[in-house]
Amino acid sequence: MFRQHFGMKIGNSRLEFILHPMQPLKLFIFFAMLSLIGTSCEKFGEASQNCITVSGQIEKQEVTSYQYGTHTIGDYAIRSNVYDLDQFILEPIVLIEGCRINGYQNGAVEGGPDYLEVTSIGIQ
Repeated sequence: MFRQHFGMKIGNSRLEFILHPMQPLKLFIFFAMLSLIGTSCEKFGEASQNCITVSGQIEKQEVTSYQYGTHTIGDYAIRSNVYDLDQFILEPIVLIEGCRINGYQNGAVEGGPDYLEVTSIGIQ
């Protein structure tokens, strides 16, 4: 069987590596897949950079099949770690800016609505 020997001198020591002919290809494929997974995956449940503006009346979330979001506005389930959304329930028209939460787009969870993290809010 053909094997390649690679040597490297570090200080007074000599390191030798013996590679099987297919090992460099396997290593290349492994690191290529690892880099693709690391760069293309977004964490489920974290707000993305895909932000939108929505206006309407904020309502308290009722019991639903999809079970996410504390409130709704229009066709969106929303949450906020910054604002107390209960303070805006009685307002007839509220304008929010929210970023889509990864993994909750296009009915991906139980056919539910898109899920937004509220980043700013105002009364019209």
